Amino acid sequence: MTRLSVKQGALALSVALAVAPAVYAQDIGSTPLIGAVYNTSQLAFSNLFQTMEFSAVTARDAALFTVGGVTLDALVLTLPLEADVKARVIAQLSNPVYSIQLGHLLYSFYDKYTGEIVNEDIFKGYLLDTFSESELKNWQHTLFSLEQNSDSLKKNSETASEDADTEAAIINRQFIAMLVTLYDALFGKDKLLYGNELPDQYQYLTDSPADKETVATVQNILIQLLTQYSDSLEEGDIKYAILRVIDDGKPENQDKENNQAQAITISLIDFVRLNVLKGYRQFLLDKAKSEAVGSWLTKTLKDDPSQVLEYLRYQDTRPLAVQVVVDGLQQGLMQGLVSKKPSPFLQQVKIDELSAESFAPSINETTTTNVMPDNRFLYQVAETPFDDPRYLPFFRKLYDTDRNGVVEYGVSTTPTISVRNLPIVKTGANVAGEGGTGIPNFHFVDRKQDRAYYFFGNDALQLDPLFDGNGAKSQFERLVPMVTLNCNAQYDWYAQSSYDPLLNLGLGEAIRDFGEQRCLNDLDRRGKEEAALRKQREQLVQEIQNYQDISVWSPVTRYTKRLAIEDQLKGYAEKSQKGLPDYVLAYNPWADHFAHFTGPFADEILAPTGELNRLDYWLGRMESVYQDAGVYDQVLWGMAGDHGLTLSTTSSVPKKRCSLD
Repeated sequence: MTRLSVKQGALALSVALAVAPAVYAQDIGSTPLIGAVYNTSQLAFSNLFQTMEFSAVTARDAALFTVGGVTLDALVLTLPLEADVKARVIAQLSNPVYSIQLGHLLYSFYDKYTGEIVNEDIFKGYLLDTFSESELKNWQHTLFSLEQNSDSLKKNSETASEDADTEAAIINRQFIAMLVTLYDALFGKDKLLYGNELPDQYQYLTDSPADKETVATVQNILIQLLTQYSDSLEEGDIKYAILRVIDDGKPENQDKENNQAQAITISLIDFVRLNVLKGYRQFLLDKAKSEAVGSWLTKTLKDDPSQVLEYLRYQDTRPLAVQVVVDGLQQGLMQGLVSKKPSPFLQQVKIDELSAESFAPSINETTTTNVMPDNRFLYQVAETPFDDPRYLPFFRKLYDTDRNGVVEYGVSTTPTISVRNLPIVKTGANVAGEGGTGIPNFHFVDRKQDRAYYFFGNDALQLDPLFDGNGAKSQFERLVPMVTLNCNAQYDWYAQSSYDPLLNLGLGEAIRDFGEQRCLNDLDRRGKEEAALRKQREQLVQEIQNYQDISVWSPVTRYTKRLAIEDQLKGYAEKSQKGLPDYVLAYNPWADHFAHFTGPFADEILAPTGELNRLDYWLGRMESVYQDAGVYDQVLWGMAGDHGLTLSTTSSVPKKRCSLD
């Protein structure tokens, strides 16, 4: 059996994933990054999951679980629900279909997005610990300010922490109550939530009479919730926006075009249904895998104990893969920022930025934007490199020690945008052809469906059905038998555990480090569990070797020993899915996201207080998890961006034109 050889510390800034051909079941082994992981597992134990049963009726009796450390009924009783809703929910909890789906919906949000989370800017606290206040004053910008007292930004201020936790708890409880209300309104009226079967793919709302009735029912409930919420808000933009939605929800306005209330209702229904089914699938998949592992181990122990030993030893040395996708990652820019010599790339960017007005088109009418990029850090490092080990330490180490793992130039064949490139990078599928994503550039009209796609607002939810409908496969679908984790990326229907990309994007701008904290906390728990599983495997290996040494002339002793080991193997199997994932996909949108507001080379992006150094910080934290777990030498790292960022002619841009990618 061949094993994957991984150079310690290597992180390939490879775009190979973005240009790999569509991959099908018979040639998964040729897929970049995941191929080596898949091949080694297939060679060793290809029959492990042959008996795996994955159906909606699996473990239907497993309704006894907790959410937020309390039982489901206790949690519902404490939520700020309407009295009739609360009574109806409590009455239906005895129905295991109702309670398991609701429980895992709430677990997905309550336990994953609350608890061990600090409602503050973690990276900002790191900066205050790493740089002096006088240094940080030089790098203040629209996304970083020292106006707050430094102590209040750290955990030292108990009062500030308590206030933040209290505020977060109130927000979370209101959000959970909304989910429960919407779930209760949908259950029994929506065929997908009956729980008798699980669709292979999520089925989005259509214009069928049944779906229209569902939208009408939920819209009335939503308008009531928004009306109550708006009464508690102070005058301002948020309240006015909500009041416009409420106005659209009035009976006399429900038939008008571009109805905001209807659009928000449809999005919420799809969001809740999708997350109910996704959470339930993940629960069933996790349990089906652990049961398959336990069944295989106990059966094989009786037939061939040496194969169980091989499996347990393999688990300690198995290859792991981490794929990082960064929106707007640009190799030339990163290389220039960590270079010890003046970078021709940065020098040219400086020249272009200083002469930005010359790029304005002469044949189009132009207008001046309200934002001018603050490029002070760019102008400084273009002439004098910022050779400081505290700045971009992760990327600095990469370029110093593993330069051969960096692809010099991008290979995109056409000008593209994120909505097209991200599914390519995340899944390895082509754009067109059999198994392609089917997602083209910019706006387009699907004439078969008589629908225009513009990729904003509600259309973000339509990318998955476009992807699935064209026959494309995600990495998670290719690796269903393996332990997988999705951190804030789309196309995750088949992931074993997932953090929602739309939630991360929606909340991460205001609550910095929102998604990064949650992913890191999950990986940290799994890293500790991986260390515990290693010890358990070591003990099992010793027990099985002792069992093999027992003479066949002592059948009773041998039999009872095997029964004892089988119990231990079953216990191990229950925990087998909780260690470090075989494959992790992590998506970071922030370098590109904020560049659209500030310019791609502004201090908000490039300075030590900017988004690239924030990215570097969280990559370092992720790397530390694998180092602490003792498996770092087994990890194959891959990183790719969907596109680079070009000069932002923000001083003079054509009307009705976008100035960035």
